[in-house]
Amino acid sequence: MTRARWIFLRAYLLVALLVVVTGLGLEALLVERDHQALVQREAALIEGAFRYSETLLDSAAEMDAAVLEQRLQQELALPSTLYRVEDFATLEEGYEQLSAGETVLLYDTDDRPVFYRRLQRSPWVLALGPAPALDNERAKWVVPLFYALIAVAVYLWIRPLTKDLEVLRESAQAFGQQDFSSRVTLPQGSWLAPLADAFNSMARRIQWLLQSHRELTHAVSHELRTPLARMRFSLEMLAGAKEADRERFREAINRDIEELNALVEEMLGYAELEQDNLTPLLEPLQLDCWLTAYAAYYNSHAPAIALTIAPIPDDCIVTADERMLTRALDNLVGNAQRFARSRIQLSVWMADGVCHLHVIDDGPGIPQDQREAVLAAYVRLGAHTDETRKGFGLGLAIVKRIVELHRGAISIAEAAGGGADISMEIPC
Repeated sequence: MTRARWIFLRAYLLVALLVVVTGLGLEALLVERDHQALVQREAALIEGAFRYSETLLDSAAEMDAAVLEQRLQQELALPSTLYRVEDFATLEEGYEQLSAGETVLLYDTDDRPVFYRRLQRSPWVLALGPAPALDNERAKWVVPLFYALIAVAVYLWIRPLTKDLEVLRESAQAFGQQDFSSRVTLPQGSWLAPLADAFNSMARRIQWLLQSHRELTHAVSHELRTPLARMRFSLEMLAGAKEADRERFREAINRDIEELNALVEEMLGYAELEQDNLTPLLEPLQLDCWLTAYAAYYNSHAPAIALTIAPIPDDCIVTADERMLTRALDNLVGNAQRFARSRIQLSVWMADGVCHLHVIDDGPGIPQDQREAVLAAYVRLGAHTDETRKGFGLGLAIVKRIVELHRGAISIAEAAGGGADISMEIPC
């Protein structure tokens, strides 16, 4: 027997056993309750039958006993038998009760109840019963049919559930065997669909963490190795250098330290943005005022290429986290500064409730077949020897994450006249 069938059989038998035990218990309780109620109703009916028999006896005092029995059976629709009081003399307690006019309950050889009572002012004791049993053929099938329907219902409920559990188990087992692309696919109507969604979310998160770990290891091994090697070389040269050359080696060491510090800050920043519980502080942001102040501050530091802004409508307002959006803009403008030849421009326009913020440069641009790849972490276009074009491959990945936190998108296109046109599209 396969594991899936064993799980199904065990679950089915357990549920079926619980249903049967519960059903039998309820049935016994209801039968007992109905029996007590039936006895009470029967006693009340018998009491009325005895009273009616006494009135009938008064109106036919001279009637023969056999004729009276026949008439009583016709009138009461119950087996009726007349006895003399002396016939019960051997029943000491019963005899006394009958003599006192009380109703006595006795059982026949088939353990069926028969009620006895002395009719008033007569030597006769009337026996009523046993009542004929109600023989309903259809009722005999009610309980078996009930349990059969329960068994079918339990089967129809348990079988899909165990199949879904088996799918979930196989996916979890495959994931545990390092198949990190393993996912659970269940119908949306399945009871385990929320559990499958949670598993898939966990699997994606773990897969991303492992990928990030590999990327981080790769980045550290490549990005940290070069400045560390230069620092070691500078330190070795510094030890035996002349006083005139010492300052040059110190400056080289400081530049390498700054590069390492920048790399660490980029990595920490990217890791911070990847936290699941990170939520932007969304507030209305007036784009013309914000971008004008940003460009003024940026140009005040005398960059190699000044930042210009195309005319922005006054009513351009977007709901965003200003700190995060400023960081994303820093990365885009920083990238443009490394690659642009003579122009970096900011442009804004609104369409269908979405703000399009463009950073445009006249550099070499990004080839179409690489535009998706550069949005991933630790990916850089080509190898540049020029010091001004160095980067860590995290800038656009950070921008993409910030835009996603704002429920927006990032797109890369070719600028008019050549160069890159990178747009952040954020819902207003």
